[in-house]
Formats: sequence, structure tokens, C-alpha cells
Amino acid sequence: MTLVVNIIAFLLVFMFIVVVHEFGHFLFARLFGVKVHEFAIGFGPQIYRKKGKKTDFRINIFPLGGYVRLKGEDPSEEEDPDSLYGVSAWKRFLIVLAGPVFSILVGYLLFMLIISSWGYAPIIVDKVIPKSPAEEAGLRSDDIVMKINGKYVFDTLDMTGIIRQGNPITLEVKRGDERLTLTIQPKLTQKEYYIYLKDVKGEIGQEIESINNIPFEKYMEKYSKGYVTIKTDSGELSGILDNVSILPERYAIGIYYGQFSNVFAKDIDVFSKGDKLLSIGDMEIRSSNDLLDAVTALSLKADELYFKVSGNRVESVIRPVDTIVKVKYETKGELKEVEFEKDKLVQILSTPGVLEEKAQKIKPRGFEAISIAIARSNRLALYIWKTLPGIFIGRNLQDVSGPVGIVQIVGQAVQFGFETVLIVVAVITINLGIFNLFPLPALDGGRIIFALIEMITRRKINRNVENLIHTIGFFLLLGFVFFMTFIDIGRFLAR
Repeated sequence: MTLVVNIIAFLLVFMFIVVVHEFGHFLFARLFGVKVHEFAIGFGPQIYRKKGKKTDFRINIFPLGGYVRLKGEDPSEEEDPDSLYGVSAWKRFLIVLAGPVFSILVGYLLFMLIISSWGYAPIIVDKVIPKSPAEEAGLRSDDIVMKINGKYVFDTLDMTGIIRQGNPITLEVKRGDERLTLTIQPKLTQKEYYIYLKDVKGEIGQEIESINNIPFEKYMEKYSKGYVTIKTDSGELSGILDNVSILPERYAIGIYYGQFSNVFAKDIDVFSKGDKLLSIGDMEIRSSNDLLDAVTALSLKADELYFKVSGNRVESVIRPVDTIVKVKYETKGELKEVEFEKDKLVQILSTPGVLEEKAQKIKPRGFEAISIAIARSNRLALYIWKTLPGIFIGRNLQDVSGPVGIVQIVGQAVQFGFETVLIVVAVITINLGIFNLFPLPALDGGRIIFALIEMITRRKINRNVENLIHTIGFFLLLGFVFFMTFIDIGRFLAR
């Protein structure tokens, strides 16, 4: 049933995005006197058709896309004054450009609606590492980051990117009713290793000296999965090295970002909305970081271990909890304790929207809401523009989804509510607009290039040559869609 809902939601979202894009082409074609034969949602045989005075509107059986069919697009049609290739090149340029521009503009308008109606979730500091640059500058847990270097900041990826440049940063933070400005000098960290061991025997110490008699950091340069013996300052630890994540040396200020609080956002199992989670087993729950560590502990089997090493010093160790785990929580001012099977507790904590966001949303008013929405959209558009080109050479594929992935994203958004659906729609429609601006055959950007060439040279391009190039581009684009679909399926099966 969930899959059906996800697919229906995806189709509705996708049709809205397509209609917005194609309406841009339609409106400017009509504005410049180009006849529009059809305005269609979907492809294939029609299931609904309404004849207009100048344009037929139709819905086709396969709702994965849409199009406007303009007079003159078919090479067999004459270049009459009311055809696409019968008008000036600059008019054709604007007709083609209008689709991507409408997509991007609607994304901006949606963010204005979202931020005006619901506000936005700012970046919040979850935890400040002792003796870090952030602590020395006076940053505290629960501080809300409003601006960085005088500009609004909306996501942790953006903020982290600025910090990792290594230059001094100025943070404007909200602490209660106060607004503070703090200057912080990022510091170069040691390389960090997140290590997952299975079939563990022995105890881990404070420092790792060697693995299989090879100095720790040297071994990690060319580590291999398999059985290992780890020598520490307090003895030996053995097990199967199953997975290692390595964070390189980087500039940091020493904070953890807050994501969600320990307060339940809705009723689930024995918990009621507003209940506060206090501990899971022996692990006290006060922050997002504590919750993530607890979920990791719940996911570990009895003979598994997960630990973080900085340089060669063990910074933190997460051990498995018992099969039956005690949970303490507060409900209506009363302390309670309940027992769960750990798999059941993981299921509860992994439910979308089960916990409140760490930071309460900020709801700006008037012009401030518009300026913040524009700033938010600008950051997103810039990130998309920088990221998307890499997918054509095999980079940034983890940041992009195909049709299957988008179905899942929209389905998850539906579970969170209408606001989240609108955010997803805004992001996708800006993505679509920018993607279509790339100067590739079959995309609007490719057609824009041909129009620009004609405007500059004042010579018409052979339409048969242009159509052949776009046809080849279309099949290459189709192949790319199939490629991304296989990647989506691989991600789905790997879960």
C-alpha cells in the first residue's frame, strides 16, 4: 500500500513540475505568435483530450514527462511566420529559455511560500568539543547559527564547506533572546578513523599502537578487510575488520550539528507526543549525537564493536547493548522505565518524523522572509549548478537520484507532511530548470546554443543537422536515465 501511495505522490509531483516547465514554453510561444499544436502531460496514447481554439490539451497514458508541440518543430513543416523557425532567433531563444526559467522561478516562489508559512529550521549547535576553537571563542551547545561571514546559512554542508577553507569565520548566533557575533579560527584536525569490528575478543585501550604488527596509521594507508590483531596500550584486541571510514585532515572548529531532539513529535507505541527520552541502556540521551550513538549501539551484535580513532588515540567506543534494553523517559513530569527488544526500539527511533527537530523553526515576516527565501534558493541553485556537471563524468553520483530514487524521496516526504512535500517539489523543480540549461543536445540548453549561434552569425543552421544532433542527444539522455535507474535499484537493494 505504501508503494502505491509513493508512486501516486510521485506522479502528482512530477506532473506539476512538468506542467510548470512546459507552461513557460507555451506562454512565450503564444506571446511571440508561434502556434502551439499540443500541450501534453505524459507520453504515448492519449487518455483525455480537449480541443481548444488554437491548442489541443491532452493527457497521455504514460505520465513521465510532457511536452508542447510547436508548429515548425517537425522538419517537414514550412517555416511560416507562426512557426518556431519562422520567427527571429532571439524570439526562439526566449521561447526555449522560458521553460527552465519558469521551473527555477516556481522553485523560488515555493521557498517564499514555505518560509513565510512555516519558517525554516536553522543550524543548531548540538555539542561543543572541549578545548576546541569553538569553545575558546565562546560558542555553546544549543546556539543557533543565523549567519556565517555576514550571509545567511541554511545547511550544515554549506557551513562545513566554508569552515574547511581554513580562514577565520564570523558567526552570528542566536542564544535565547540574544544575538551574538563570534569570530573563530578553524584548526587543522588529525586524520580520523571510524572502525567496525566483528567477532571481537579482548578490550580496547586508549591508544592503538599497531595492527598485525604494522604501525596503526601506516596500516590504515592500505588496510584490508579480514582478521586482525590490534595492539593497544592496555593489551590486545582481535576481530574481523569489516568496515573503515576515514576522514582526512581538515579544518574544523570542534562542533557537532544538532538534527533532532530527544522529545517525541508524535504518539508511537508506549510513547506520547511530548515525552522526553532520557536514557537507552546505560547511555544518557541529551543530544542528537547521543541518539545516533545509541542507534548504532542498538544495531551492533553481541561480538561487535564500533570506535573512533583520531591520529592513533581512541576518542570514543560504542559497544552493543543487551537484546532486551531498558529505556527511561519522562511523560507529563513523571519518570518511567520500559523494556524493549532492541530491534523494536530501532524501528521506533527510525520512524520518519518521530522526534522533534533540535531547533525550533524561525518564522521571519515580510521582506525578511522574502530575502531569506531568495538567499536559500540562491544557495541551492549554486550547489546544483556546481554538482550536476560532475555526474556526466562519474562524479557526485551519490548526490543525484533517478526515477526510482525520486519515488522514494517523494514517498518519504509524504510521511513528513505537506510542508516537506513542497520543499521536495521546490528542490526538484529548481534542479530540473538548471539541468535543462546545460548546453547538451536534446536539452533546452542545447537548443539555446543553436539559437545563440544563429543570433551571432545571422545565418540559419541546417534544421536537419540540428534535429539529428538533438535525436542523438535524446537517446544518450535516455541511456543516462536508465543508468541512474540501475544505480537507484542498487542503492535500494543495498539497504
